[in-house]
Amino acid sequence: MKVVLTLTCCMSALSVTCPVAAAAAIAPSAVAQDSASAAPLSKAERIAARRKARAEREAARRRGKAVQQAVAAGADSATYKGEGGNDIVVVGLRASLKSARDRKRNSKQIVDSVDAEDAGKLPDNNVPEALARVTGVQIDRSHGEGSGVTIRGLSDVQTTINGNEATSAGSRSLNLADIPAELLKSVQVYKTRSADQVEGGIAGTVNVELRRPLDLKKGLTVAGSFRETFSDLGNTKSPYASVLLAERFDTPIGEMGVLVNGSYTKNNYFENYVVSESPQQIGFFTGSQSNARLPVALQNTIIPYAINYGVESGSIKRPSLNASWQWRANEHLDFVLEGSYLGVRSDDERNNLRIQTNSDQGAYSNLVVNPDGTIRSVTITNNGAEGVQGGPLNIYQNTTSDTYNANFETHWHSDKVQINFGTQYNWSDYSQYYVQSQYRLTGGNVINVDFNSPNVPGGGPFVTYPNTDIGNPANYKLYQIHDQRGTNNDTLFATNLDFTVQTSATGLLRSVQFGTRFTKHTISRDYGYRDAFYFTTATAPTMNAVGAATGIGVASTTPDIAGAPTWYHLGGASLFDNFAAMRNYLIGHGADLTGRDWTLSEPATTDPGESFKEHERTFAGYGALNYGFKAAIPVDGTIGLRYVNTWGTAVSSRYAWNAFLPNGTPDYGKGVAYIPTGSKVNYVDLLPSATAILHFAPKVQLRLSYTHNVSRPQFYDMRSAVNILDASTSGRVYAGNPDLKPTQENNYDASLEYYWGKGGLVSLGTFLKNQTGFIYYTEMREAVVGLAPNPKAADGLYIVGKPRNAGPGKIFGLEGQVNTFFDFLPGFAKHFGINANFTYIPTASLQLAYADTNLDTQGLYDAPYTSKYSGNVALIYDTPVFSARIAYNYRSKYKTAIDYVNPGYSVYTKQTSRLDAAVNYTPLKFVTFSVEATNLLHDNADSYFGAYDALPVGVRVQARTIQASARFRF
Repeated sequence: MKVVLTLTCCMSALSVTCPVAAAAAIAPSAVAQDSASAAPLSKAERIAARRKARAEREAARRRGKAVQQAVAAGADSATYKGEGGNDIVVVGLRASLKSARDRKRNSKQIVDSVDAEDAGKLPDNNVPEALARVTGVQIDRSHGEGSGVTIRGLSDVQTTINGNEATSAGSRSLNLADIPAELLKSVQVYKTRSADQVEGGIAGTVNVELRRPLDLKKGLTVAGSFRETFSDLGNTKSPYASVLLAERFDTPIGEMGVLVNGSYTKNNYFENYVVSESPQQIGFFTGSQSNARLPVALQNTIIPYAINYGVESGSIKRPSLNASWQWRANEHLDFVLEGSYLGVRSDDERNNLRIQTNSDQGAYSNLVVNPDGTIRSVTITNNGAEGVQGGPLNIYQNTTSDTYNANFETHWHSDKVQINFGTQYNWSDYSQYYVQSQYRLTGGNVINVDFNSPNVPGGGPFVTYPNTDIGNPANYKLYQIHDQRGTNNDTLFATNLDFTVQTSATGLLRSVQFGTRFTKHTISRDYGYRDAFYFTTATAPTMNAVGAATGIGVASTTPDIAGAPTWYHLGGASLFDNFAAMRNYLIGHGADLTGRDWTLSEPATTDPGESFKEHERTFAGYGALNYGFKAAIPVDGTIGLRYVNTWGTAVSSRYAWNAFLPNGTPDYGKGVAYIPTGSKVNYVDLLPSATAILHFAPKVQLRLSYTHNVSRPQFYDMRSAVNILDASTSGRVYAGNPDLKPTQENNYDASLEYYWGKGGLVSLGTFLKNQTGFIYYTEMREAVVGLAPNPKAADGLYIVGKPRNAGPGKIFGLEGQVNTFFDFLPGFAKHFGINANFTYIPTASLQLAYADTNLDTQGLYDAPYTSKYSGNVALIYDTPVFSARIAYNYRSKYKTAIDYVNPGYSVYTKQTSRLDAAVNYTPLKFVTFSVEATNLLHDNADSYFGAYDALPVGVRVQARTIQASARFRF
């Protein structure tokens, strides 16, 4: 017999355990359940299996000390002999890969996963970074870390924690970047849904599995880690630390365990970018006469709305905690009580040199036009009161987020019946307050802009001021001060009751599953802001004078990009800390206060179009049949149906602005009317699912799946607000849309899989995802309920901008993966392994409501976020003492954002790639040292406007990092 022992790393139990025995100890009910490909055991067989598992577990404990000593001494894991002469294979990374493989093999769904040991040996600091290496998953990176997740080209991802619905304030999902890797046991990506799973997220479900005490060895477990990450952008350093304490013990009333796992991370970041915004025909945004003032040959010229040089810097602190208590009263009954906390404390500063280049003010000259009709370079002159619109823009933002999850579960089973009951209560709070300052330049009435300058790596905009010295702080005049606050408060209560009844060991119907679930979700948002302006540059106070009077320091910004300019501004943190002095200065020095109360410490007048309250309830019931039969080959699977009734209310306001300031900003001091408005919704979804697994051989199987899923609209999109801008914009209306319907999807999957050895896997799959009701924002002409016909339009219609349902969409693709270690090779070569996957999506389309005249636009119906090609290749070397990995990730171009007004200028991100590496050294059984590096090739994120690559958007510079860490376990 060969006993497999796991030498775990920092995020596992960090001790020596026996996976087979531990599995039996953690979930004895699993012995009584039939697997995906085997009939249930008899009662006698189950008793014998449990006795054997206990005996193996005790033997493993006796051998544990000897194994640990052998590992610490660097013993060859393939030749070390345990008691009785049995081979003992000590595996670390291999164990995690095997665990993920076995989960895929035994699941009735299409699922891929990452186990904690795997993530712990990669330079991955949060959930998105760990998932970046999963087949079919792509991520975005922001602030030097992994952020948004897409699965097979779709971004609407549902998130769960230990299988329970997990949301954050204002959103239907968690920000996965807020979950540190130190808390993880594993992360699963479910690409299809079964009837017993919570509905939502047409892209798929990411289930974050946190640790529970009975996962660990008997007795006391202490583990922890510390690491420091060094970035080459801004020379920032980011510390990460974690600790795990757990105790598993026997009592007269059964086995118990308690666990506390805490983590603290601090991401200090510094990012640079140069970008253009929203190219359109000159004068498009303002309805101006700018186009008419151009020569006839240039009157349809396309120009970006604005250009930005920018630096984002700041600190994101994330305290987190997971606590769990388990009681296994006997082999039939167990209880779980657990809770988690995810916190975010961030201070972010964004410094831009932002110039509006498409304006109704000023004149255009020296135009150089690209062959596609876009402007390559231009001189803009404006001798008006404020000069060329734009200048330095500083935003300093403080954000606090707290998300709490509490969960209780109990499980009981007999030989034939399994009953699970659970209830959870989640609550989350989010608050944000930020201050903003803008400036104009004395003599800043002329600018020269090159929209595709060689001064920008990869191409992008470059600006110069010929009539002023931008490097002299004395030339800066204050233009605007703005502050803004927003809060979200959400609660979620859910309860479920599930039954599984074993019906036959060999018949067609093997078991029946059924259950119910009820949820109550309450969401509220409050929002407000203020503006103060100096519209005339000549009479505006200088930046130096304002700083001296308020005690706010003057700072400079220079992007870490060759050829980038330096500009000045009041320091964002200093303005934030001394905002009371700024308020007093504005009140006493003639600023136009836009009718707002600037004597208050923060904006008090809420914006009713952005504030709302919503209540949503759901009731779900499901049934599933688990079947199995043998024709020419064994076949098993499930057929299920989930019924979901969703109902709720939304309360917000409609309001009209009837007085405006010189720059078009509404004047809240005059003629603002607020009218409360509310709405109700009630709809039903039926969600069928079916799977079949054909077992051609013990190691070869074909998995077939059909699922139907829904994704409900975001709460903000469903607000009942209507914002009427009658005074200056020809009847333009901005609104929420409480009539939005969920996005629907039919998903078809096939996966051919071959398994061998201790972790070998080759799979090739195909998938087809058909969606309807995709939710997007656009503007259309229509009547507005409750409003008289628009007096400024002959047809009486308004230009209404709001989220709408669209479709259909279609995504078709292929994906494959291979995982193996080369155990058959001699000597040190047997410690090498490879982990590779690819995704190919030749079809990714989304039908939006564009006019017929646009149907020939290049890329018009490209689905957003979808790369045609993506993949990962990792070369692994793994021994108990030393391990290393080098991993390469590639993603082809994809549409980053949709321009609904002019789809030819939707933003695309060019192909991106990353080369990461990690080295781990375990000189003693209780400690591991690591050195890890990311983005070794120093690739940046370049973007362009889709149909016209001659006009680049710009570049966001990506950091290269080096990370050193130490992990301990006792």
